[in-house]
Amino acid sequence: MLPNGSWTVCHWQQQEGKALTSTRMLKLSGTALGAFAVAGVGPAFANNDVVALVDNPGNVVMPSISYNGWNYSTLDQITLDNVDQLQIAWTWQVGILDSHEASPLVIGDTMYIASPKPNYVYALDLNRDGVILWEFRPDMNVEEATRQGCCGAQTRGLNYAEGKIFFATLDGQVFGLDAETGEALWRTVGGDLAIGETMVGNMIVINDLLIAGNAGGERGVRGKVQAFDINTGQLQWVMYNMGPDNEVGITPGYTPFYADNRSSLSTWYGDSWRRGGGTVWGYFTADLERNAFYYSTGNCGPWNPDYRREWGVVTLDENGGLVDYRNNWCASQLARDATTGHLIWAFNMTPADPWDLDEPLITPLITMEDGRDVAIKAARNGYFFVWDRDTGELVREPWAFVYIDNNLGYDMETGRAMYDIDTWLFTNVEDRRRYTDADPGTRADGTQVADYTGTEVEWCPSIAARNWQNDAYSPRTGLVYTSTLLNCRTQVVFEGEYIPGEGYTLQRQAGAVPRQPRNADGTVPAPGTVPPADRRAEGVAAPHQGELQANSPEEGRTVWRFITMEANNMPIMATATDLLFQGGVDAGVMRALNATNGEVVWEFRTGSRFNQSPITYLGPDGKQYMAIIASSAAANGAVAFDAAADNANRYRRSGSTLYVFALPDAVAGN
Repeated sequence: MLPNGSWTVCHWQQQEGKALTSTRMLKLSGTALGAFAVAGVGPAFANNDVVALVDNPGNVVMPSISYNGWNYSTLDQITLDNVDQLQIAWTWQVGILDSHEASPLVIGDTMYIASPKPNYVYALDLNRDGVILWEFRPDMNVEEATRQGCCGAQTRGLNYAEGKIFFATLDGQVFGLDAETGEALWRTVGGDLAIGETMVGNMIVINDLLIAGNAGGERGVRGKVQAFDINTGQLQWVMYNMGPDNEVGITPGYTPFYADNRSSLSTWYGDSWRRGGGTVWGYFTADLERNAFYYSTGNCGPWNPDYRREWGVVTLDENGGLVDYRNNWCASQLARDATTGHLIWAFNMTPADPWDLDEPLITPLITMEDGRDVAIKAARNGYFFVWDRDTGELVREPWAFVYIDNNLGYDMETGRAMYDIDTWLFTNVEDRRRYTDADPGTRADGTQVADYTGTEVEWCPSIAARNWQNDAYSPRTGLVYTSTLLNCRTQVVFEGEYIPGEGYTLQRQAGAVPRQPRNADGTVPAPGTVPPADRRAEGVAAPHQGELQANSPEEGRTVWRFITMEANNMPIMATATDLLFQGGVDAGVMRALNATNGEVVWEFRTGSRFNQSPITYLGPDGKQYMAIIASSAAANGAVAFDAAADNANRYRRSGSTLYVFALPDAVAGN
């Protein structure tokens, strides 16, 4: 036990002389090896063992598998031809009923699992089908952390380096554990629970630094990234996403491509930046050759934009671009130096964000066909971005992969989002009337409502075209695989006060949630082309709520869609054999799909939800395994005899089970 905290490590019998790494031979085809070489995880000069472990695809060393964020494995025993023969190898009960969002790690012959609420860590022996080696239980304030956490007591990842497992608890503790014994080597604190600041486990190890983010944008927390020494846990630096230049990491040499991204402090009204949101609760990627890491930030705080600008005033240019009080950098993309944290470039995706368009999503790093290194993102605001990795310049015009009407595109000269003022949120109807045709007695669909204030706004794509879930990218197909949501939202903002540790959104749902429209052929209408009053019309709204999409950064379009009647909010993993693996929450199944066309090629019913990415690894026996925790803390709704056949409650119940799949020995050996 350390002086500033307590925990429990439970040990079971371990194999004598057990190694944390493995020298077993990998069965890889020439195609798989070639694809991995293209991936390029960085040079071997990084001063830890992570690069070498990532180079061995039998391991899973970090969330999304590698530094480039592809969530792509080059293991190739499981193929399109034999995936239908996958069968259960073994299972393990986590014992904590909740939504498990952190995928397991595999280093050598050991699997590491982190659980939500409370945040425990388990080490499982892969030589003995998941026998527990050790268990780490920190002393944490579960009740208060759960109350303060925005969206459940989650953790979204573990990290490994130099014989240590790193993880963060929701209440803001960061630990370095001995990977072999589970002993706590160090503990530090990275969040202030008293003001609602939490941590959700999103981190990355670069050289001798563990880089982590924070959460709490719904409670007025200011977003930051921070770096800890992997050997001692000592804080090395903190960089905020908004505020004075020195706190943001803006140096004299900072030269952003777009003028709007030159500063942070001047883009906020008064001291509103102190409560500005822009937290960092999503995933990191890194380019080790450039010594740079990439991430994006959460919603602006509060959601009500009148508290971050001159009250009720909005200044747009002739194209709808926001001119002032852009609130840099919440809902934005950033690149920073991995050693100092200094800002390299930033791009404000949703300036002044009055719609809660967090951007926690992964930023995959790829090379275009013309040889240009880029950072890409299928963003939560519904646009697909391709930036130059060094400067943040838009390499191609962002395109909408879902229907959007609040943002009609991007000005390629200025980089500004082009807003539809009718979807902007105002606290007072008098302010809204100055810019729009708001009528205090009539809703957008023409109905008369006595308590209608005139400030309600109906817009798409709701508060997210997607959520935080990992994408996958395949260098074989050149496609990015993305889960999407298809709802719109009716919303209103109101007045309120900031109270540390309490909710600070100042908004509410204000009516029906219409479904997004679709063209007759299923494609996405151009942004802003469908009038709001027509969204609920019969035959216009999309009949489904979710899609698994394959998007092409080269072509700037969605190549195929796999449709689900429920929202598709599950992470995706891709492999070198043109397979995609994703949990099917709509039917309570684990799925494999053909990465080239979206055809389902295998399903196994687990009877549960899914909230994490599958992983694939090479077992001690030389076989390729695929693993996922099927989990849910959702209420188990009763299913009536005459309920609809596609009622999702027919197919799933709460649970938390690790499923490990493999091919039969005879098939795997071919």
